[in-house]
Amino acid sequence: MTQIFVVEDNVFQREKILEIIARIVEDRGYSFDLEPDVWMPRDILQAIDDKALPNIYILDIDLRLDQNGIDFARSLRDIDPAGYIIFVTSHSDRIKEIIDQFIAPHAYIVKDETDFQQIHTDIAKALENVKQRENIQYQGQTYHMEQPGMIMEIPYKDILYFETVPRAKKSILHTISDAYTINRYLKAIKTEFEAEPNFASFNSYLINLHHVTEVNRKIGIIKFTNDEELYGGRRIIDKFYQQYSTYKS
Repeated sequence: MTQIFVVEDNVFQREKILEIIARIVEDRGYSFDLEPDVWMPRDILQAIDDKALPNIYILDIDLRLDQNGIDFARSLRDIDPAGYIIFVTSHSDRIKEIIDQFIAPHAYIVKDETDFQQIHTDIAKALENVKQRENIQYQGQTYHMEQPGMIMEIPYKDILYFETVPRAKKSILHTISDAYTINRYLKAIKTEFEAEPNFASFNSYLINLHHVTEVNRKIGIIKFTNDEELYGGRRIIDKFYQQYSTYKS
């Protein structure tokens, strides 16, 4: 079951946020498990080792602990690359700082201690978005692939990306553990995925956004959950980053 962790070192604010989340989960019947007693970064990193992933992490950017929220988010990405990170901050001007770290959070919430109703609304919206995304991601869709002497059904959730083979009527399908050459143009494959919100088409690739853990525009790479990296030019990566940021928001 998906866990929810709240990382907030202000006791009053942490209790209020926990109260809000508990009410939302109960009212909407979400199958999320709130962990009210595990909130220190080092304890969370230990607690999620044996948990089913991805989890939900609500992080205060301005933690006054051994790590701030941004540093802790980087540590989380190493363990739970597809986890839903929701940043909470009192300073909206710090959002650009987060974006520049390539952490790809799921949402940002600007907290106002005088308006917890707005915080309730924002958290409810973020959790509803997580629920919808999880429902979409695991519906058992498969990609039907026929090759000489072989017929395969590749689960969508196992697909990392497709890429075209230059000057050939071929494409390469990259999965979490394998790669397959397909005797089809990428353009034809893309048409099959037009209605799939987890897949983004750009240039010579069709990418499963759910498996992307990092988009680094400085060095021009896209990193996936299995640590595979896809290299591209700065302009291409910038274009993809816009699609990925929209997907994660």
